[in-house]
Amino acid sequence: MQVIKYSESDTPILWQEQIRRSDWRAAQYLYQLLQENKLKEQYGEKTELLLLTEGDTLMAFCTFAEQDEIRDPSLTPWVGFVYTFPEYRGAKRMGKLLEYAYLLAKKEGYPTLYVSSEEEGLYEKYGFTFWKKMETMWGEETQVFKLPVVEMDYTDVIGRTVKGTIDRPLGSAHPNHPDMIYPINYGYVDGIMSPDGEEQDVYVFGTDHPIATYEGKVVGVIHRLNDCEDKWIVSLDGITPDRETILSAIAFQEQYYMSELYL
Repeated sequence: MQVIKYSESDTPILWQEQIRRSDWRAAQYLYQLLQENKLKEQYGEKTELLLLTEGDTLMAFCTFAEQDEIRDPSLTPWVGFVYTFPEYRGAKRMGKLLEYAYLLAKKEGYPTLYVSSEEEGLYEKYGFTFWKKMETMWGEETQVFKLPVVEMDYTDVIGRTVKGTIDRPLGSAHPNHPDMIYPINYGYVDGIMSPDGEEQDVYVFGTDHPIATYEGKVVGVIHRLNDCEDKWIVSLDGITPDRETILSAIAFQEQYYMSELYL
């Protein structure tokens, strides 16, 4: 499962056809814009169509655009055309697209990410908060939600030596989801509490075997955008794994959250 940019894809027709087969009227409009090569003309030159894919299958999509149906140039960027195909709903797949859009906004220096939607209780699950109601370019009223783009400071955490307990060792199953098998040792720091009222959770790198306790160096932090707690990345040998190694190892669980890795 990965997010790709439509503009960088070698198979645009493949994705167009899958968008066309969706059961959403707005997707048909998006398909028309892609067919006529008018997406950027309508929503801004920096607009990107983001695709959540698995092989040649399109699971979900959205746009990251300068403008959306709210035509206020002071408000940018926007997430729009957010759609998940029915067979992939219920697993928070949309979150990975919103996470990607958030990181694009951050990379480009924007302070806020916006979305316009009639849905209530949906975008709040992904860290957005309702801002106000506004009128669309179609003359209809809609709700506007926003997500602040933040820069966290973990200088007091990264580099710290910690020790604790592994309560979910490598190879074990999640207590509530037995089909989720831990590919890495997962536990907590003894005596350090997190905002959820439990001891601070950690992913422990540096061994291919299940362990019961650990002592190591905090080399990174997973900051969850739509959860109250972070996850610390601990290395037994003090060596920081590369970004892709970390993200790949923890994807089994973090795929259900929007997050950002700080190293």
